[in-house]
Amino acid sequence: MIQKIRVVGGIAVVTATAEFHPLRQLKQLATELEAIGFKGSVLFDLLAVNGLAENRFASINFTGKQFDRNSFAVESDVNQNIKSEQDSFARNDETFLLGSVLSSSEVEKFTH
Repeated sequence: MIQKIRVVGGIAVVTATAEFHPLRQLKQLATELEAIGFKGSVLFDLLAVNGLAENRFASINFTGKQFDRNSFAVESDVNQNIKSEQDSFARNDETFLLGSVLSSSEVEKFTH
């Protein structure tokens, strides 16, 4: 099962799923990040909703209370360890992959 939020080296990694599109639920997400005392960069893995497109990853800064919407950016240079972990989590969760926007041929290529 994919974790919705996990903190890796000072970065909060938020994973979208078929049921959870984090960019559409920033208010709820801000409440959750504030509850765990997080402040810093939030990296969104949007594989489930954007597929393997160039806009798979996006980031935005979190002040500890709210998101700084002016800091929003599509990320093309994601830390390789984080990307590898995210790919591994996705590859090992068939339910996640089936609920994603990936076609069956994209799933096949992604998992092999």
